Amino acid sequence: MLKPLLQRARDYHPEYRGGLCNHLPMALIALDRMGASPARVQRFTNDYLKNMEPAPAPGSAIDKSNWKERLGEQGAYADYLGFFQREVERLTARAALRTYLPKLSRGVAAAAFHPLIRTAFGVIGDDPQEIAVGLAYWASRHLPLPEGAAEDEVAAPIPSNDDPAALLAALRQEDDLAFQPNPDNLIDRELAEAAARPRFETAVQALVVDDLSFDKLRRAAALLYLATEDFSALHGVTGMHAARILSDFADDPRAYATQLWRAVLALYLALDRPALPDAATVAKLSQAPLPDWNKILQAAVESDDEHTIKLVFTCLEETRAGHGRLYRYLAARKAGLLERAGAAEMASAG
Repeated sequence: MLKPLLQRARDYHPEYRGGLCNHLPMALIALDRMGASPARVQRFTNDYLKNMEPAPAPGSAIDKSNWKERLGEQGAYADYLGFFQREVERLTARAALRTYLPKLSRGVAAAAFHPLIRTAFGVIGDDPQEIAVGLAYWASRHLPLPEGAAEDEVAAPIPSNDDPAALLAALRQEDDLAFQPNPDNLIDRELAEAAARPRFETAVQALVVDDLSFDKLRRAAALLYLATEDFSALHGVTGMHAARILSDFADDPRAYATQLWRAVLALYLALDRPALPDAATVAKLSQAPLPDWNKILQAAVESDDEHTIKLVFTCLEETRAGHGRLYRYLAARKAGLLERAGAAEMASAG
C-alpha cells in the first residue's frame, strides 16, 4: 500500500507554515522498511496530513535552457516540479540525478538538508516521482554556502587534517569562528550566517579531502549529535545518510565530499562549536548494554514523532555502512529506550 500513500502525500507541498518540512513521504518509507503494519502506516498518514498544505499544479516556465536561473527562488517550486517531472520521464530518474546532482550539491544544506533527504528517500523507495519532487524542492530552496579563496593569514594558520571530527575539535580555539545562535532562525539560515564568519573558507580548506573523507564526515555528524542531542544536529545525521545514498550520482566524489564538509562545518559553527566526545567516551559504546534492534524498531514504529521514525531508520541503514554501535546507541536514545542519566553521561565530551 506504500505507492498509493506516497502518491497521496504528493498532493501536498513539501513545506508548510512558512518553512516547516513535510516529512510524510520519508516517514512512510521508513515505517514500511521498519516493518510497520499497513494499519499503522495508514493511521500515521491520516494524522499527519491534517496540518499539510496543498501542492501547486506543475508549471512549465522552466526548461533546460533556464533551469539554473531561478535556483533558490521558493516561488519557483511549481515550475521546477514540472521541469523535473518532465526530465525524469525523458531521462529516467537515475539519469536525471546524474545530470543535476553536481550543480544542486552546492546547495546541499538547503532547507536544513530536507530536499537532499527527500530526494534520497525517493531513491530508497525506488519512486521516480518522489525523486522529481525532491529535485524540485532542492532547486527552489537551493542555498549555496559562501565559497571563495581563503583570506590572507594574519592569525596562526589552521593546521590541516584529514579527520573532520579532529578538525572540528581544533576549531574550538578559533575565536573568529565564534557564533551566537538565534533560536528564531530556521536551521538553513543559521548555517548560512555561520558560514559567513571570518576564516570559514580557511577552515574549509584545512580538511584534506581524500577517498575516505565521506565516511569520516558521516561519523563526525554522528558524534556531533551524540554530544548535543540537538535538533539541528539530528538533521546532520539524517542529511549525511541521504548524502551517502546519493553519492553514486556524484560525478566528482571529492568535490561532493567538500560540499558536504562545508555543510557539516557550518552546522558545527551554528551550534557554537560544542565539545565532541573523546575517544574514551565513544569507546564506552562498545561495553554499554543496548536494546536490540527489534525493540528499537518497535518503539520507532509506534512513535508519532516523524523525527524519531526517520532517525531510527537512518541509524539502522547506517549500521550497514560502518560505526554500527554508535548508530545503534543514537537510535535507542532517540526512541526513548535509554535512561536519561546514562544518555547524559555518554554524550559528555572529554
